[in-house]
Amino acid sequence: MSQKAFLAEFDRAALGAFVGAGIADADAVYTPRDGGPGIPCSVLVDRGTQAFGDELMPVAAYEVVISLFRAQVVGDREGIVEVDGERYRLTDKLSDDGSRVRWAVARA
Repeated sequence: MSQKAFLAEFDRAALGAFVGAGIADADAVYTPRDGGPGIPCSVLVDRGTQAFGDELMPVAAYEVVISLFRAQVVGDREGIVEVDGERYRLTDKLSDDGSRVRWAVARA
């Protein structure tokens, strides 16, 4: 089994467990930036604070990162993810391991 296939299988199993535990959302909808039809998908939404700088007074910013899974949808910059009553616009692709794609987002 290739690494890519292993990651896809691992992410599928982990996502199922995360949805069951309430850590991931299985009822999200991704809408392409061109406004095409919405695509049902499961997502992980990470909300947190990111600190920048090593000085005595670092700058802190609130950030939201959404993970999409290639088996369902890859996403594209400016696409919209609607999850749990909130809408997010995909702004920057942070990582793509061939199975899970992590996006920085802004409220839409």
